[in-house]
Amino acid sequence: MLAENSSIPLPVLRSDPTAVPEKYTRLRGEQPVCPASFVTGDPAYLVTSHEDLKTVLSDERFSRGAMCAADAPRCQAVRPHPDTILNMDAPRHTHIRKLAAEAFTPRQVEKMRPRIEQIVVELLDDMAAMAPPVDLIAAFCLPFPLRIICELLGIPFEDRAKFLDTVDVIMTFNSTAAQLGQAYVDLRGYFVDLITSKRENPGDDFLTVLISRRDKKGQLTESELLSLCTILMVAGHETGVTVITNSAFNLIRHPDQLAALRADPALMPGAVEEMLRVGIPGISPYPRLATSDVKLGDVVIPKGSAVVVNYETALRDPAVFDDPDRFDIRRQPVSQVFFGHGPHFCLGSTISRVELQIGIRHLFERFPSLALAIPPEDLRWKDFATLGNFKEFPVTW
Repeated sequence: MLAENSSIPLPVLRSDPTAVPEKYTRLRGEQPVCPASFVTGDPAYLVTSHEDLKTVLSDERFSRGAMCAADAPRCQAVRPHPDTILNMDAPRHTHIRKLAAEAFTPRQVEKMRPRIEQIVVELLDDMAAMAPPVDLIAAFCLPFPLRIICELLGIPFEDRAKFLDTVDVIMTFNSTAAQLGQAYVDLRGYFVDLITSKRENPGDDFLTVLISRRDKKGQLTESELLSLCTILMVAGHETGVTVITNSAFNLIRHPDQLAALRADPALMPGAVEEMLRVGIPGISPYPRLATSDVKLGDVVIPKGSAVVVNYETALRDPAVFDDPDRFDIRRQPVSQVFFGHGPHFCLGSTISRVELQIGIRHLFERFPSLALAIPPEDLRWKDFATLGNFKEFPVTW
């Protein structure tokens, strides 16, 4: 238990880059709702259990929109932008989400399958021409989901050098206010130019659809349009990079599970759920604000307090998952909250599952002897990245 009046500094740094920090796991068993503090020094409550996570993500008393207030606690040096869909509550959130969801319907995703397969094959062809060791993140795990979301939205993939460094700044907890301010200016500036170009030369892409919703139907403000373009691009690839890397890592270090999956492709849907369960690390970058006093477990969270959830511990909660630290592609999950829960459930969950199915299948078909080129303990973790991941993942074959 924490000493009285003490709190956990967030994020908890990793001594082992391949394991959940022991402090998080201990808190889930001893103090599942505990005082914490962000890198800004602002106070918060950390939630580590599965059921409490579901409550925080679905109970309307925990607000995302309220986190935009000038006096709200901040997990980064600048406050969230109120015109971003992730920072909205109903009914405004419901309206914007309905527009954004048009890009990610199951029908739309199925139409994209052949192109997703083609992108994977092209990237693996390029990787096969390289001399190992090769950084799997740079060669495959990053460009794969990035190319898909760029094509879906209508963002030129060759522009990636213009925005990837900016995205890294935004998706880092300890970026300074000056760094974040400049990053947001640069990223929104990029999309101002892109939207202007598409107004002059409409394309067969989703940004063109959103521009039409703005210009012809008035369903979005210009600021909402810019923010939606930005978050769809960022969210559309950042999580994918982390989960594809971690999925490859888990299959490499569990060769029996990889052999079973390759021998029986029918196991793939369940394997994807297990790869997702253990595929994303750490705390959410999107805390909520309690709009009233809320009792969570044995703790009363006072009105005005920030609350942040830990997906990593929730998805390994022994109250929900038997032998939760075991990687088992035949597991029948009792619950799957990898993509969130409640009104902000991930819009891209369908396409993310398809990316993982296709990407992992082709990766190990093309490189059946794929192996980590260094000892696991020598991997380096991105401690302050909001979605974690290794700095590099060198592989050989």
